[in-house]
Amino acid sequence: MNPCPAILLAVGAMVLIAQAAEPWTLEHAVAFALTNSPDARIAAHRIAAAQAGIEQANSAFWPRLAFQSGYTRTDNPMYSFGNILNQRSYSPSINFNDVPDTDNLNVRGLVTMPLYAGGRSLADKTAAKANTAAARREAEGVRNALGFEVVRAFFTVQKTRRFIEAAQAAVSSYEANVAIAQKRLEGGTLLRADVLDLEVRLAQAREDLVRARNAQALALRTLQNLLGVEESDLSVADTAPTLNAPEATTAQPRPELAAAHERARAAEAQVRSAKSGYQPRVSAFGSLDYDYGWELDGDGESYSAGVLLQWDLWDGRLTRSKVAEARANHEAAQEQERKLRLAFNLEAEQARLDLQQATERLAVGEKTVAQAEESLQITRKRFAEGQALTTQLLDSQTALTAARVRRAEAETDRQIAIAALRKALALPQFDSQANTESK
Repeated sequence: MNPCPAILLAVGAMVLIAQAAEPWTLEHAVAFALTNSPDARIAAHRIAAAQAGIEQANSAFWPRLAFQSGYTRTDNPMYSFGNILNQRSYSPSINFNDVPDTDNLNVRGLVTMPLYAGGRSLADKTAAKANTAAARREAEGVRNALGFEVVRAFFTVQKTRRFIEAAQAAVSSYEANVAIAQKRLEGGTLLRADVLDLEVRLAQAREDLVRARNAQALALRTLQNLLGVEESDLSVADTAPTLNAPEATTAQPRPELAAAHERARAAEAQVRSAKSGYQPRVSAFGSLDYDYGWELDGDGESYSAGVLLQWDLWDGRLTRSKVAEARANHEAAQEQERKLRLAFNLEAEQARLDLQQATERLAVGEKTVAQAEESLQITRKRFAEGQALTTQLLDSQTALTAARVRRAEAETDRQIAIAALRKALALPQFDSQANTESK
């Protein structure tokens, strides 16, 4: 017995609720996007469309069987006499100068078989196969780019969280500074203007916190769109695995470049297809006819078979223009392949430089944060003892907040740079993915 639809819906809803309750990890987000995002599904549909193109090209090698039927009534002597003969109703009493009205129901079965089309059918089949191979390669390119975009969006969410933490720490620190300033004001060792300066900086820190939270909301929305999910409260894990920087020797051929090569092959085949217009076309045909007329109450069967040769001696330069168009498309496809090769080399070099820069920034950022934290502790202690100016305290706090933000940027930018380099080298984002795909 089939389960009740209501039960199935309830089970499906519980599964979705359970998934929504768990935060999205980076590995799960990438795996989900590669199969469920709109871009991945569009690529799959394009492969299906290209495969259908192969079937269409193959149809040119098969015979065609058609059924035709029609009814006519006429007093035209030639057609009427033809109906009489087809219906096997001829009689010597028929006056050729006064042929009677006739009607005819014709039922025909027709088969045609192409024998030679000047190489067009084979060229179209070659082009269809190349386009299908290109669609598959383009789908791999979409998966490669999609994996990187998800990783970048995920780490951007992580970056905004670090911004929020830095902004919250700044707010807490300014609140503590304001409290110290209030005590010194009450003790008569600090001016009211200095307290107001601290309170203004506190308000600015709270504004920075609001901006950081808005940036996180936007980053979450970006990730949601990449995943293709409708969750309004997307929950992302607090941590993410560290990506491994690849070596240049582990690079793989870019699927987009292979796709461009296949598109060029398809365009070359289209040139051969267009040139077939200069060649003759040969086909065989055969038909079976049944004719019946109510006027003469006659019926008859007949057949026809033969071979047809067609050769366009002048087509108004149609073939010539098609060949010119196909050649131009072929040359454009070759240039597109060259353009992509240059662009991918530039992308890989830029990714290496970005990774080197982010690594150096992170090393500097770690030292800067440690120095800024120590400086703030010393300055705050001196400020509480009345030995440091308010401006010195403000400068120390601003320096620490900026250092924490730069360190957070460097941490996530380094991971994004590694992801970009893996994309440029056509490698999966995780080493575990590479092992799975190789199996």
